Formats: sequence, C-alpha cells, structure tokens
Amino acid sequence: MKTDRCHKPRLTSRAAGFTLVEVLVCLALLSILFGTVFRSYATVNRSYTKENVKAGVQQKTRIGIELMARDIRLAGLDPLNEANAGFISSGTNTTSIRFTADLNYDGDVSDPFEDIVYNLNADRLEQTSDLGAGISVDTLLDNVTALTFTYLDASDTVLAEPIPVDEITSILISLTVQRPSGRDGPISRTYTTRVRCRNL
Repeated sequence: MKTDRCHKPRLTSRAAGFTLVEVLVCLALLSILFGTVFRSYATVNRSYTKENVKAGVQQKTRIGIELMARDIRLAGLDPLNEANAGFISSGTNTTSIRFTADLNYDGDVSDPFEDIVYNLNADRLEQTSDLGAGISVDTLLDNVTALTFTYLDASDTVLAEPIPVDEITSILISLTVQRPSGRDGPISRTYTTRVRCRNL
C-alpha cells in the first residue's frame, strides 16, 4: 500500500474563519453589552449629579438661615438703653426684615452693621447694611424661590399685619432655595427655623 506523503488534509469551512452570520451575531451581542454599560453609566452619572445638587442646595439654604438667625438674635441689643434699637416696621411685607442693634455698646445704631435689612429681591437673598459712609448691598444666596418672616408675640401668637414692632419676641424664618439638576428637573429645599429675640 502506497502512501502519499504530499497529501495535505483538506481545510473544512470551519477552519477557514468566521462566517458572516457569526460576525453579525457577535456584533449584535457587543452592541447590546455596550448599550447596557452606557445606560448604566448615564444613570449613575445622573444620580451623582442629582445628589451633588441636593447637597449643595441643602448647604446653601442652611447657611442662609444661620446667617439671618445669628443677626436677628442680636436685634434690639441696647446695653446703655440709649440707642432705641429693635425692629423697624416693614408694614405688611413679610419677605423682608429690618432691625438695629448697638453692637459696639456706644449708645447709638449709626455704626457699620448696626442697621441691617434682609430682603428677597427677585431670586436673590440680599443683606443691606448701613456702613455709616454708605449703604452696602450684598447677595447672600441666589436661586431663592421663597422667603417668609412670621412674627410672634410673647404668647406665641402670630402678629397680624401691620406688624406692631414693640410686640415681637420671636420670628419664624422660612427659606426655599431651588437649583436645576439636569434632566431630573430642579431640586428644591425649604428650611424653617424659629429665632427668639433675646434683647426685646
């Protein structure tokens, strides 16, 4: 029996490479995989952005409330009983508050930062201070959608408008800040605190 040493085995179609159908199936599976990964990444990224905006809005709202509360606690400070310090009537406006305090104990309220106004101007929380040589208006917060001051007397009864300034003993402050958060819409936070006026 003769053997052909030069005989090479014939290549089958399987050993020749991938068929067009196999390549298309592979591409379809890869596109589904990459689509899923991209959607997951987009969801995580959107969630991360939303949580960052939430934290920022909470922090800004808290800072705004604390700044106002700190100053309002000093309203009416008049250690020499000569400055006539206290709240100045704002009529029926509950989105602004004006008060004086003798912070340097000199018997008057004409020095810088002794006559203060907090006011909602469009979407900005502003602090206006009489610096003696001129008025300073500073924006403390942007994107404010609501600011309300509610005045209470000694029996915790809400004072009717116009506010009798000599009956104010505490104030409820409510502040709402809103910021856009991409496709999920705006994020809004409201903080409310009560401030007792120690010097009245």
